[in-house]
This record gives sequence, C-alpha cells and structure tokens, in this order.
Amino acid sequence: MIKRITLLFVALILLAGFAAQVRARDFHVAAQGNDANAGTLAQPFASIQRAQNAVRGLIQTGLQEDVTVFLHEGTHRLDRTLRFDPRDSGTPAHSVTYAAYPGQAPVLSGGRLITGWRPAKGNRWTVTIPAVKRGKWWFRQLYVDGQRLARGRYPAQGFLKIKTVSKDLMNLSFDGALAQQDLGGQDTEVVVVQNWSITREIIASSSTKGLTGKTALGWVGHGSCRAKPRMSAFLEHNLAFVKTPGQWYLDRRTGVLTYQAAPGENPNERQFVAPVLTQLIDIQGTAAHPVRKLHFKGIGFGDTAFLLPKIGYNGIQACYHGTSQDDATCFAVDVAIEMAFCQDCRIEDCRLSRMGGSGIGIGPGCQDNTVVGCKISDIGGTGINIGHMRVKDPLWADWDHPTEVPVGNSVSNCLIQRCGAELWGAHGIFDAMTRDTRIRHNEIAWLPYGGIATGYVWSTERSSQQGCLIENNHIYEVMLKLNDSGCIYTLGFQPGSIIRGNLLHGVRISGYGGGQVCNNGIFLDEGSKGFLLEDNVIYDVDQRPGAKNAAVRFNRSQEAWQIWINNSISTEDQASEAAQGLVGKAGLEPAYQALLHGD
Repeated sequence: MIKRITLLFVALILLAGFAAQVRARDFHVAAQGNDANAGTLAQPFASIQRAQNAVRGLIQTGLQEDVTVFLHEGTHRLDRTLRFDPRDSGTPAHSVTYAAYPGQAPVLSGGRLITGWRPAKGNRWTVTIPAVKRGKWWFRQLYVDGQRLARGRYPAQGFLKIKTVSKDLMNLSFDGALAQQDLGGQDTEVVVVQNWSITREIIASSSTKGLTGKTALGWVGHGSCRAKPRMSAFLEHNLAFVKTPGQWYLDRRTGVLTYQAAPGENPNERQFVAPVLTQLIDIQGTAAHPVRKLHFKGIGFGDTAFLLPKIGYNGIQACYHGTSQDDATCFAVDVAIEMAFCQDCRIEDCRLSRMGGSGIGIGPGCQDNTVVGCKISDIGGTGINIGHMRVKDPLWADWDHPTEVPVGNSVSNCLIQRCGAELWGAHGIFDAMTRDTRIRHNEIAWLPYGGIATGYVWSTERSSQQGCLIENNHIYEVMLKLNDSGCIYTLGFQPGSIIRGNLLHGVRISGYGGGQVCNNGIFLDEGSKGFLLEDNVIYDVDQRPGAKNAAVRFNRSQEAWQIWINNSISTEDQASEAAQGLVGKAGLEPAYQALLHGD
C-alpha cells in the first residue's frame, strides 16, 4: 500500500510539472526552420524576428503566462540588429525569455562567412568581396575558427618611438625611417600608446621621415591623451606589413582581402567570419514604458565590428573618445548588447566573444537588471559598461534627469577576460553614475588596463554615483599594456560604496605605456571619497625599478576619507599567511566555476 501511494504521489508530481510545461507558451527557432511554420518544436521558425513577431502578438492580447523562444543549435547570422522595445516587454507577473534549447549552444552572430579563397604568391591567399568594392561594406576585424586575427603591423615586433609632434598634432616623426612608399589612401592606421589611453588615426600621407594623420593624433588639450615625443607607436593595416601567418589586409578600392597563410594551410578548409553589425541586441524602453522581464539565457553572442569614427579614435578614458577639451562632447564605443529603460531584465549563462567594440551596455533608466554566470572574452573594448552613455561630457558625466540614473543593477559570477583587444584603455567592468550597483563574485583577468572602474567625476562634488558594492571579486593580470590604473580604480565622491573581500594581484608593467608607471592593487583617484574598504587582499604588485607602483595609491584623495577594516595590503609576490582565509571567498561561486574550464 505504501509503495502504491508513493508511486501515485510521484505520478501526480510529474503530471503537475508536465501541465506547467504545457501551459507555458513556447516558440522554436532553428536553422532548418521556415518562417511560414507554426514555430513549434516539430515546425520551428527560421528567424528570430519571426518569433519576435509571434511573441508580440501574445503580448498585445495580454500575457497570461511566461513565454519562451527556444533557439536551437547552430549559428544564427543576423543581417540587422535585433531591436526590442515595450512591444516586447514582459509584465511584473510574466517574463519573455530567449533561451538556448536544453543541451544546445546556439550563437547569434553579426558576421558573414568569407569563402572562395584563391592562392597567390608567397603563401598568400586572396578573395574579392564585391560589397567592399562597391562601398557597401567595410570591416576592421576578421575571425577564423573563433579566433581574432591580427592585421599587418609595422614594426612586426616592438614599437616605433615618436621623435617630434607638430603643434596641431597632425604630424609625427620617428626615431627610425618608415617605408619608402606613401602609406596614404590605404586605410593604414597609426596607433599611439599613451598613458591610460590610445589614439588610432588614419594616415593621410607619409614619407621615410614621418607621417601626417587624417585627423589630430590625440585628444587636443590634454597632455596625457595625445601624441608626445618618446611615446611608443606602431602602424597597422597595409599590404606591405602582411608577413606573419594569420595577418591580413583589406583593400577598399579593389575589394581584395589578402591573408598570409601558414605553410600547408588552405583557408578554404577553415571558417573565416567578418563582422557586418556593430550591435547585436538593442533594447530601448522609455521612462513611461520600460521593457520589463525580457531575459536571454544560454546564448552565445559574437562577431561584431568596431569601425573607426570619422573623427578618429582619440581615447580619453574607459573607451570614451573625442576631439578636444574645448568640445564638451565625447562618445562611447558601440556595445554588442545595449539596454535603456529596462527593468528586471536578465542576461544569464551567455557567452560574449569576438567583439569589435564593447560587450554589454546597461544604460539610462535601467533598474534591477542582472548579468549572471556569463563568459565575456575577446572583447575589443570594455566587457560590461554599467551607466552606459552614448554621448556625454568628458569630465562631468552625470545624467540630465534623475529618472535616467541606473539603479540596483547587478553583475555576478561572470568570467571576464581579454577585454581591450583593440582599444587598450578598456576595463573588465566600468560602472559610472549609478546607484546601488552590485558587482560580486566575478573573475576578471588578462587585461591591458584596469579590472573594475567605478565613478567618472574628477572632484569631491556629489553626483549620482553612490552605494556601489564591489565584493568578493578575483582580479589579476592587469595593466598588461597601459599605466595609471589597477585591479580596482575609483573616481569621485561615492557615499555608501563598499569595496569588500576582493582578491587583487598580478599588477604588471608593460614597459611601453607613455607616462609614469603608477599601477596599483586599488587606485583611489581624484576626489575618491566615502568608501568602506574591508577584508581585501592585495599582493604581487610589480616593483621593478623606475615604477611607482603601490598596493594602494591616492591621487587627490586621502586615506582618511575612507573607512579601512581588516585589509591585507602588500606588494610582495605571495599573499600573507594571515590573508589565506580571505583568498578562498573571492571569485566565482561553486555553482559557476565550470566557466573556468570552458564548460
């Protein structure tokens, strides 16, 4: 009798679960689908846009249950950005989720396959791309089998040293001769390595003695954000520079893409992808009608472009760029996933890689959104930007209206690495002009600049930035190319903010960043005030001669402006014995540690 009752009980539970599953309205999208289908598992749609329209139909009649759009295995190539607005919104009671079908790993790609390679001299291969020749397409990134490829570079190793700079920042000379040919008109770029930023500009003309930029070679008016004598530089993207296997060059005039193959390599046996889109997902609500409970789960996002702006790329800080200090406008780099006026939205268990610009931008009016359990790697700019502004004042970056302040957003248990692949002044996570942000249990590593940055006001005046919690993060191997930041970087007065239980180590010196080397475990920069720093561990901060590295640095800030409790602060190579109890608490929590193993 007991056994029979137990079996009946189990059966009732299973039936209840099945009934709940049946009540949920699901749609399916698969590569072999058809948009004329019903969108069921047996008859899936072919496109996400078709599924989106089906979901909108349900929303219009009033959601009575959660809705899920399942994406099936394979690469879903987008020909335009997926745009979501209040018509796609869930409700306070019911969510709309775009998710990987269980056990599968779909990818949303902003790229296009490159095929039809033909052999040329010197183990080079070429393909003509008609859309490039017609002026309909241009790209600066190329990926093969999921890996970013480098463009041709001069010098092949090391750097040029700048000898002279004209007053208008248009002309450079170097300590060595350049190529005989004029590099103008070939989309060849000069990259200047500054202190905490870089400049990328198109070369208008050159000679063996130097070059002229198409625009000014730096942010005019700021000495640290412009080309200066003795700074390092290199040239990129010219057919003459393509010599090392894996390098490439795209000719805008002829549409010919040239690839330097390794001995015995046939590019037709590999998968080459070039980006078409700068952005994959754009979610735009309004203050009156936010997008609610729109979720993305288990999806891969990849293959986006960063196109050099017409004004060039003159880095200021955190991948914001502009023309001069006299212009009160600066610009953000495009993000692959952008959110504005979103509430209770969620990006979970997703993978972002092969990005030309930045990864995720949580922008104006965003409240209580969550990014959790994601792997974010090989990003051209910053991994996650909380407080993302497309356009802002370069030195006073607050919002125009209180409703725009992002509040209560969270980034947790994410693996963030190898950001700043193209724009070196990037962070793993950048948080600015937000309230009550939670940045917890992330692992952040292998960055050209800093790990986490919070704040963007160069003063002790009060702003929207307050109540941020940076807790139990593991940050290491930072400052690999630039100077003047650290594992954690702060700016401005941030009352109620807490930096607690973070494991910070592996602060490096590249040796070729311009300016003084001041790389740190924690850098409390201009106006930083109002923090509680508790139970943090800092060690392994490079102490090579000539550097001014420190475990904790203050610049126009003071130790007395903060509260300090039980921190283990050292520049030594190993964490102290007393700090070992804190070490195990930082980084990914057990349920998310599979991210470290590529699972």
